[in-house]
Amino acid sequence: MDRHWLPLNPTKDRSPGLMPQSSLSEAPSRQSKPALLRALSALPDAITASVFLVLWVAPFAFGESGVRNGILLMLVEFVLIHATAMMGATIESREGRAARLRVLIGFGLLYALFIGAFAFAFREWWPVYAFGWLLLAKLMRLFGSADSDEARWQRHSDWALTCMLYLGGVFATLFLPLPRLGITREIQPQLGIEGSGEWVSNPHIVIAFGALYFGALAWARWRDFRFPRAHLPNLKKPPGA
Repeated sequence: MDRHWLPLNPTKDRSPGLMPQSSLSEAPSRQSKPALLRALSALPDAITASVFLVLWVAPFAFGESGVRNGILLMLVEFVLIHATAMMGATIESREGRAARLRVLIGFGLLYALFIGAFAFAFREWWPVYAFGWLLLAKLMRLFGSADSDEARWQRHSDWALTCMLYLGGVFATLFLPLPRLGITREIQPQLGIEGSGEWVSNPHIVIAFGALYFGALAWARWRDFRFPRAHLPNLKKPPGA
C-alpha cells in the first residue's frame, strides 16, 4: 500500500486532520535570527532591567536621586512608545534608507525637544540621557532590515508587545502586593521625590515595574518573539499569501 496517501477527490474526500499541500506553501515563513543578533537586540533592555533591579534592592546604588530618575525613565518610556508608533508608520510610507534615516532624525529631534522641556521643568538632565538610551534600543529594532516584510512584521509585533506590557504592567503593579525590598518607608524622605500620586507614595512599585517590564522586553528580544500575523490587524498579508 502506498504510504503517501492522497485523497481521490480533494473537495469531498478530505479528512479533517489532513492539510492540503497548498496551505503549507501559503503559510508565511519565519526567518530565525542568529544568536548574536538576538543577544545584541536584547542587551539594552537587559541592562535597563538590571539597573531597575539594583535600585529595587539598593535604592542609593546610583546616588540619592537614583529612584527618582527611575520614575522619570518610566515616564520617558511612555513617550517613546508613542514615538515608536509614529516613526514606524512614517518609515513604511518612505522608500529608501536615506529617506527613512531623515525621518528618524527628524522625529528624534522633535521628541528630544519635548523631553528637554520635560527635563527643564524637573531641573534634571537625566531624562535627556534616558531618552537617548531608550531611543537607541528602539532604533536598533526599528531601522534594521526596513525594506523586508519580515521587518514590518517585527515592527508591528514589537509595538503591540510594548503597549501590552506597559499598560498591563501599570495596572498589575498597582494591585499586586509587591515587596518593598530596599525601598522602605523609612528611607522614602531621603529619595527626593516630590508631588502626589501612587507612584510618589509607593515608589517601589515603579521600580519593580521597570525591572519586570524591561526584563520581559529583553526576554522577548532574545526569543525573537512575534505575535501571529492574524493578531496584527494593521499588518497586510505578505505577497502571494
